[in-house]
Amino acid sequence: MSTFADRLVGLTPSQREAVIADDPVVCLLAGAGAGKTRVLTLRVARRVHDGTASCRRVLVCTFSRKAADELRRRLWALDVGDVRAGTFHRTALQLLRRYHADRNGAPPVVLPDRRSVLAEVLATVPADGGYRRVARVAQVDAEIGWAKARLVGPEDYEDEARRHRRRPVGGIAAMADLYGRYELAKKRKGGMDLDDLLWRAADLLAEDRGFADAVRWRDRHVFVDEMQDVNPAQFRLLRQLVGGDADLFVVGDPNQSVYGWNGADPSLLDRLPEAFPGTRVLRLDENHRCSPQVVAVAAAALGVGGTGDGPSSSRADGTVPRVVELATDREEAAWVARQAWLAHRPGRRWDQIAVLARTNAQLDLVAQALRAERVPFRLAETASGPASDVRTRWAPDGRPVVEAVGDGRDRTGYGGVGEDDGTSVGEEAVNPVPVDTDAVTLTTFHRAKGLQWPSVFVVGLSAGLVPIASARSAVARAEERRLLYVALTRAEADLVCTWARFPDDGAAEAAEPREPSPWLADMVRTCGELGQAQLPAPPQVVAARFADLRSRLGSAVEPEG
Repeated sequence: MSTFADRLVGLTPSQREAVIADDPVVCLLAGAGAGKTRVLTLRVARRVHDGTASCRRVLVCTFSRKAADELRRRLWALDVGDVRAGTFHRTALQLLRRYHADRNGAPPVVLPDRRSVLAEVLATVPADGGYRRVARVAQVDAEIGWAKARLVGPEDYEDEARRHRRRPVGGIAAMADLYGRYELAKKRKGGMDLDDLLWRAADLLAEDRGFADAVRWRDRHVFVDEMQDVNPAQFRLLRQLVGGDADLFVVGDPNQSVYGWNGADPSLLDRLPEAFPGTRVLRLDENHRCSPQVVAVAAAALGVGGTGDGPSSSRADGTVPRVVELATDREEAAWVARQAWLAHRPGRRWDQIAVLARTNAQLDLVAQALRAERVPFRLAETASGPASDVRTRWAPDGRPVVEAVGDGRDRTGYGGVGEDDGTSVGEEAVNPVPVDTDAVTLTTFHRAKGLQWPSVFVVGLSAGLVPIASARSAVARAEERRLLYVALTRAEADLVCTWARFPDDGAAEAAEPREPSPWLADMVRTCGELGQAQLPAPPQVVAARFADLRSRLGSAVEPEG
């Protein structure tokens, strides 16, 4: 008969130490593909099986309902049930419900949609004062979401926005005024938005000692996944949840922190030992997902080493990643579509192939090219949909009903536009296929986080796209670099990276050529060190280069052949 110790067979020494460490507060820094979910679930199971934790007193904070469901599924397989797992917003909602139920009060009312309230506010403001430049409700919503995630109220918004070099549409002063107007409108409706749940739950724990003690007794053993994406509002709630006698395990990767635009603060992971004295910091640096070649190129893009330094891989050697330059965006899309068709060889299904781009707009051309090649494709399930798995619906009798639903990533705001260009893949490009159909995945860098495929194409690696042109500050560019690292480490074995010299067909003779992403040179050099220099330029690129030379020199230079 097997014992729980048998479950630990096959773990690396670092993984095993993270599972069995008996320190009250443990911070696990786990790199891409390091097996953090396995370690997290095994640690919960180990604590329950050895009696150091009661499963009914375990709380796991995840960042999506999907992640919580997967964690519960794994725990059931480890003979552990009744563990509560969910987003920070769901945790806050449950705390508020418990507080009001204990006092025979009405449950909290959560506004069904912050944007609907903002639309009403924008409809009533004067036409001057910069409001004409507030292009979309979504942009205002995203900015307010950022402020609330950072614990910034309307009265402090202007100072904080300037300190963080925010550039809201309409200007900082206009946005501060809109923020204040929104708060008044929300108050008149008698409800809270999702971010208010975090604020209010933390307030109650700080103000009511008896309530806090009861909560800390029940939620004695707290685990947090994706700690690098926690924002200050969530961190404040976490600190109130665990109190001064913490029993806490967090796991995160600072190299995969890519939600700063939406309020996340990766420095909170680094400051955990300061917040919880006695924290033991452990590391998992070995990648069990990607081949050594993919790991080396991804590390080079991140600037943490090439073939000899940085993270390592436990996988067998794979193919050397390729970096390919194309003439135009359209030719790039056509080339990638053809290569995807060729990658669908015996033993590899379409759904083992993915195409990742920085923005949704870039995926339009790829979708059209795949359709031309008769390659089935679908958009990946978004990891950046609704901000939480909490919403309010109205019952037939007019009563508000608060419920937990959805798969969205638990981030501030109601979706936001910062993760890409705010657009969707055009209807003319979408090739809808049944859910169970074998198809290539198209998705953005942000939405690919947490996913993986044997074969990955990372496209559009041109300056202005990677990093995105709006990333002007050093902090924003550093996050863009981490985002590229996330995209590259989605590939298990085969990785192809592409970029286009010109934006579109016919532009080669009329437009200034683009530069490659500033991080591409290190990737190309690492590919060379791994034994494969950059591929020869396709004929279209050679023609485009001569066309550019003709325009610059005014001569009759022609390509040979």
